[in-house]
Amino acid sequence: MKKLIYSLPTSLFEIFAVEFNGYGFEIINRDIEETVFAIYAEDQEAKTVKEAVQEIFEDLGNGTLIIEETIEEENWEEKWKENFKPIEIPPFIIIPEWEVYTGDLIPLKLKIGMAFGTGLHPTTQIMLSLIPEFIKEGDTVLDIGTGTGILAIASKKIGADCVKAIDIQDEAIKECKDNSWENEVDIECEKKSIDEEKDKYDVVLANLQIDIFRKYFDHISNLFEKYLLVSGIFKDIEKTELLEMAQKNNLKLIKELTRSEIEKPEDLWYGFVFKHI
Repeated sequence: MKKLIYSLPTSLFEIFAVEFNGYGFEIINRDIEETVFAIYAEDQEAKTVKEAVQEIFEDLGNGTLIIEETIEEENWEEKWKENFKPIEIPPFIIIPEWEVYTGDLIPLKLKIGMAFGTGLHPTTQIMLSLIPEFIKEGDTVLDIGTGTGILAIASKKIGADCVKAIDIQDEAIKECKDNSWENEVDIECEKKSIDEEKDKYDVVLANLQIDIFRKYFDHISNLFEKYLLVSGIFKDIEKTELLEMAQKNNLKLIKELTRSEIEKPEDLWYGFVFKHI
C-alpha cells in the first residue's frame, strides 16, 4: 500500500476535490495558504493514481508530491475506520461498509478507501439534498461523472427505476460497481464520455467542474426530459457563466441551493435545478 502526500494551495484544493471525485483523501494539515493531504493506493494502482493527480495539477497550474511512503495495509484500513464518521444529509446518511445502521434515515454505504471526503464536499451535499425532491418513483436517471456512485445509489434508493452512471475513469467505474453491490442496488456503471451518451432520461445529475460544463453543457441539456440537477459551480463568476449556458439552451431555473466553503464561509458552492422551457 502506498501513501502519497501532496501539497496544494488551499485556494485550489476544493476545485481539486471536485475533479478528483471518485477517490478518497486524508487532510493532514490545512491553513489559509496551504493544504497538505494524503491519498492511499494499492501498489499496483499507485502509478495510475499519481498520473491522475498530476494531470489535475497541470490543469490547476500548481500542486506537488511531497513524499511517497509504503505502509502496511492493515494499518491503512484502520486509519479509515478511525477517521470516517457517518454523515447525515437527510433523508440520507453516509456510512462505511462495515457499519450496521438501524435508524430512520436511508443508508448509503461506501467502501473503505474511497469513502473519506466523498460525502463531505459541499457539492455532494447539495446534490443529495436535491435528489429526494426531484427524483420520483419510476424515474430514469443518468449520473454523469459518477465517481463513487453515491448519487446514483441515492437515486435508486429514493425510488428511481433505471439508473445509469457514467465516468471516464476506470477506478470510478470499479468503485461504482462495488458500492452498488454494497448497497444491494442495481446500477448500470459504464465507462463513457459525456458526448457518447445519446439516450434520454427523466432526470440527469451533473456534479462537474465548470470547465466540463463549458465543453459539454449543450449536449447535457439534451439528455433529460424532466429535470437537470447541476452542482460543482464555485463563486458568483461561475454561477453567472452557468446560468448563461442554461439560458442559451432554453432552460428555466426552478431551484438554487448553496453551501459555504469550509475555510471561507463567504465563498459559496452552487447547485441548480433546471427544466426545459
